[in-house]
Amino acid sequence: MPSVSPELVERVKADKARRQTARRYCDRQTLAFIVHSFNRLCNIDQLHTGLRRLGDHELIVCDDGSLDGSHERWMSYLTRPNDFLIHCNDLHEIRALDRAIRFCQADFVCLVQDDDVIPEGIGWLGDVLRWFHAYPRLAIIGGFMGFCIFHPDPDIARPLWGSQPFRFVHHVNIGPYFIRKCCYETLDGWDFSFSQAGEPGICFDSEFCLRAWLKGYQVGYSFVPFKGPPGHYALDGGTMLFSEVVRRRNQERNQEKIYAKYGRYARHITRLVAEANHRVQFSM
Repeated sequence: MPSVSPELVERVKADKARRQTARRYCDRQTLAFIVHSFNRLCNIDQLHTGLRRLGDHELIVCDDGSLDGSHERWMSYLTRPNDFLIHCNDLHEIRALDRAIRFCQADFVCLVQDDDVIPEGIGWLGDVLRWFHAYPRLAIIGGFMGFCIFHPDPDIARPLWGSQPFRFVHHVNIGPYFIRKCCYETLDGWDFSFSQAGEPGICFDSEFCLRAWLKGYQVGYSFVPFKGPPGHYALDGGTMLFSEVVRRRNQERNQEKIYAKYGRYARHITRLVAEANHRVQFSM
């Protein structure tokens, strides 16, 4: 067996000594940020700086087989004890994020996409954690678009998209997309049938919300401008750039799938959402 060189032994000892004086590993964090990263090198510096600004939380990056140097850039940044890099090979969000959520050791998870812009200030994050603590059955909070109705006609199911008081909604989109981890595990995670490995999984985030309501949990909405100001949605995301035809086909199939699965429960979920919002108003 080849021996370890004396030079490496000294380097390891020096690095261990350095780590002893740096931040300590935390066995259980309150919050983990999970970033799904795929060939978006140009946005990594901003993501890293913005997420670090929010505090010393667990940071998990899923580099999903990038070819543009993203893997190496993240490696240069993930130097703290509660930083982790998961490498996979173009599995896409459903499977990559499932791996990361189950891997993390935190009570709450915030899912971040690689084209997100982390806003200034930290008040919004404190609000999210307070709502989770105030409502024990609250499983998911979305900060992008929220929907107060479950309906196949987009002219009817118009989204909430902007600043307003916290409220319960039928379903929300990534991201940010906060999950109480124990609820994710209890609900058995994402529905893998919404995509093949390597394909987009349009509607998988909404499906999880609808399932949560039917299992006795709740879904909330509070706008956080990860995508920019209300109404702004850049059309240069990874699925648009690299898989436009597959995305369109996947979206059409999954829209039919989700309405076939949950359409019969629409009125029931509407009643649950209304009751939850009534209790919020009554307690204020």
